[in-house]
Amino acid sequence: MNKLLRLSSIALIALTLLISCFLNLHSPPTTAAQKPKILAFTALQRRGSEVKNSLFAVNTSSSARRELAPNIDVSPTLVWSPNGQRLAFVSGDTDIYTVNADGSRLTKQFAGDACKAANFEIAWFSNSQKLVFVRSCDGFTSDTPGSQSLYTSDNSGIQGTKLVRNLEVGGEPPKTEISSEFYLAPDGQQVAFVKDKNIYKMNADGSEMTKITKITGEYLSGGSQLVWSPDRTKIAFLFGTYPQQEIYTINADGSNLKNLTDNPQNQVYNVKLFWSPDSSRIAYYYNKPGDFGGKMQDIYAIDIKRGTAQNLTQKPRNYDELSWSPDGKLIAFVAGDFNYQKLYTINADGNQLNQLATRLKPSGISELAWSTDSQQIAFIFNEIQGDKSNLYVINRDGSGLTKLTKDKDLNASSPVWQPQ
Repeated sequence: MNKLLRLSSIALIALTLLISCFLNLHSPPTTAAQKPKILAFTALQRRGSEVKNSLFAVNTSSSARRELAPNIDVSPTLVWSPNGQRLAFVSGDTDIYTVNADGSRLTKQFAGDACKAANFEIAWFSNSQKLVFVRSCDGFTSDTPGSQSLYTSDNSGIQGTKLVRNLEVGGEPPKTEISSEFYLAPDGQQVAFVKDKNIYKMNADGSEMTKITKITGEYLSGGSQLVWSPDRTKIAFLFGTYPQQEIYTINADGSNLKNLTDNPQNQVYNVKLFWSPDSSRIAYYYNKPGDFGGKMQDIYAIDIKRGTAQNLTQKPRNYDELSWSPDGKLIAFVAGDFNYQKLYTINADGNQLNQLATRLKPSGISELAWSTDSQQIAFIFNEIQGDKSNLYVINRDGSGLTKLTKDKDLNASSPVWQPQ
């Protein structure tokens, strides 16, 4: 009898081991702890008698944060390197710095002088080792000419920064070296601009300046921009006399100029164009004829290859802050009049409209920023009662609404996700 029990116990142990081995073979492998998601942002703070815009990096899961550039007044232009290790930012509308994600190696890359309505655009090269940036000094609304200046920097400091081109614009009599801003390609390798009513491009080092359009027209009237596709193969722009403007694309090599709207009566109010991440579609705000205040808009998306446009929202009202998710599946936007806005997402095919952050009262919402994995949206929310702007993050399905700013943060802005 004892011998029989011992044999039964051995058989049970063997069976248990066999089942355990089977489950181990067929279970998915365990994964390492997920890397924390980090947002960089600026927050206006009062420190003693001074009010300064400070730069922070915050862990969106724990709300733990670090100040990255103490004692520097930071302007709202922040750009992460592609590898997520360094952050470039502007200070005081005159200087450019870079800093590591942990706040180390704070380096001044550029020191400029003051100019009227200074504005910067910054891009990193794909290897994260080099910066290219544009400094715009307004010449379109002044009797004195402004300028468009293109620089490259090897990320080593001021000594490694080089002026590539400085072109004058505007003034009286008007300068004609350029008639638009410089527009950087996503990887910083090329720049596009308008000169003599045509679109030109050149390399970031100033070489190979090429005229890529062969027709004349008011390409940038009414505030249009030259918008590079994410894959850098095309440029989108508006053509025509405002407000009757149509959407065009042209290949970066100058081929295949295409009118996508093909409607001489097409009217624009909010003139921004938004490429999908895969460069196959352009979303834009469509205005009903005669609607110059943007109160009767819809969001449309054009299929570049087919040349067909789809009305995604089908509910005319005021739309703003349009932003594609990095995976291209969703579009986030706000709808409603100023200071009475709500946050939404909609599928890229126009189905399944969802309102997010429903427990927040309608207010001003701006600066939508998708996480690189397309799972979360950061946004700035205007707290009307407290006269403050706070930073929030929310999951794409509407769950997990979290306030990331603190009571002493007067106004937050410029949320930018660290690449993962």
